[in-house]
Amino acid sequence: MIESFFGMILGLVFIGFSAVAVGAEELQTEITEEDLLLINKLVRIAQKKSYQVREVKYEMGFNAFVDIVSIELSPSQSRTNYKTPDFSSEDERSFSISFTIDPVKIFTAIDKMPVMKARLRETKQQTRLRVMKQYLAYLQARQANKIAAYQMHKFEKRERIAASNLAVGNSRQLDNADYVAVATNVLDKNIQERLALEELADVVGLSAKEITNILAETSTVRRK
Repeated sequence: MIESFFGMILGLVFIGFSAVAVGAEELQTEITEEDLLLINKLVRIAQKKSYQVREVKYEMGFNAFVDIVSIELSPSQSRTNYKTPDFSSEDERSFSISFTIDPVKIFTAIDKMPVMKARLRETKQQTRLRVMKQYLAYLQARQANKIAAYQMHKFEKRERIAASNLAVGNSRQLDNADYVAVATNVLDKNIQERLALEELADVVGLSAKEITNILAETSTVRRK
């Protein structure tokens, strides 16, 4: 029962490898131009969605000049006296608006602009680094997953076990050290790739499905 369950899990893991040409696809040895273009695309999305970036932009915009101008609304009332029998007097209410500009605060706000621009650049750069680190981590996890799939493929070929007969034969038993090691490695690498994908999506500010679609589009362009 345990052996069948373990074999079933391994079979599910291999569903994710069905589209991979095991042993035929070259391993990546460097960061390509396509990778850099994809990183830049993800960075732009992340910076647009970043709360920190939006906050700095807000402080650089209208909010930077809020304290410079003060507005005061003053109500007033006047009475007009009429020298007629029918109308003796009439009250009239009005409002006056006054604007006060503080020149000192204007110069202070202007002086702060270079600092705010530097802060914006720093915030954007930090966002870029987070996206790049996580994308490269995903790239490594994806390649490690491919290698694990290839190793399992070689193990399957060597042991001559059909995918439809997962739980039969000594090589499928839990006391077979080679089988346990290879199967555990495949599952571990599959999990690591999935976690790296989720973390990349979190850094960019998209869902895992949206990130997967972007990666798939880039992969299609590469094949062309």
